Amino acid sequence: MSLIAGNLGFVQRLLDERKLTWGVFGGAAAHLYGDRRPIQDVDLLVAPGQLNTVVALLRAAQKAVQFDGQRIIWRGIKLFDDLTLRKGSAVTAFQLDAPMIAHLRQMPLLGARVHLLAPEDVLVHKLLLGRGPEQGKHDFSDAEAIVRRQQLDLAYLRERLTLCRVPESIYSQLQSYGIAISPDA
Repeated sequence: MSLIAGNLGFVQRLLDERKLTWGVFGGAAAHLYGDRRPIQDVDLLVAPGQLNTVVALLRAAQKAVQFDGQRIIWRGIKLFDDLTLRKGSAVTAFQLDAPMIAHLRQMPLLGARVHLLAPEDVLVHKLLLGRGPEQGKHDFSDAEAIVRRQQLDLAYLRERLTLCRVPESIYSQLQSYGIAISPDA
């Protein structure tokens, strides 16, 4: 864990020194918001179009990174700038947009002071992914833990659901967690 902690601290300083906008999401965010599973890696979302800049910064610091044009992987840290999901003909946009930036929080994670996507953003992303134990993932249990342990901003949750144009099934899943938001509200 200390290797990831040190790497997260390095990336946090690098991004903050350059005043790049970013936020932790995924399992590490779910860990902070409710599901206390061990952290295996840390996923960061940067502003759209910033991955090439981040790659250049890491390489300038003599860090060997893997970059496939869609994500950067460096020693337990993964960086993305577009998490848009495509399932069949449905496309659900998920990028670091203005409302998401306005709702970023700062919290300590593994010794670094990180920017963190709001629980509503993490919840929607987890529900959109919708992977369970059969895929070796914890999206539904993470989502349920976030709902159980966080006081959610329902107005912002409704806004995020609308911005992402989520499928009807997401509203049903939220209903099963006791959150009654309708798609036409």
